[in-house]
Amino acid sequence: MKTILIVDDETKIRNLYKRLLEKEGFSVVAAKNAELAHELLLHHPVDLTLLDINLEAHVDGSTLYDVMAAFFQKTRVLVASVYPVEEQKKRIEGAAGYYDKAEGIHGLIEQVKRVLEDAPEPAAALNQVCAKQWRARS
Repeated sequence: MKTILIVDDETKIRNLYKRLLEKEGFSVVAAKNAELAHELLLHHPVDLTLLDINLEAHVDGSTLYDVMAAFFQKTRVLVASVYPVEEQKKRIEGAAGYYDKAEGIHGLIEQVKRVLEDAPEPAAALNQVCAKQWRARS
């Protein structure tokens, strides 16, 4: 079963995405900010992260993406934001996919499935190695 991490500061969005993705057969964990997301990444194998750009607190989505690109390379990232896709691509370059929240829920499910189908290999094993490297540097 694939695991998805939802990182969004809006409780309603996290809960809605969680319910929908679980109905599709995914295991889902969620975080309201980048700090909690980082902790989850250290302790849970995650195949895909749904990442909002604007997060409350000290660290935004683009900074979390940079950390993930360095230490959690096999976790695919789907940026999910109210910004149009072209603006998302400027703010976070190199994500596996981009989703404009205005596209509706069916668009999200399609994007999630597409990004996971494009994944070259399961993320869990490599991410555990990367998490150990992160801990060693901290």
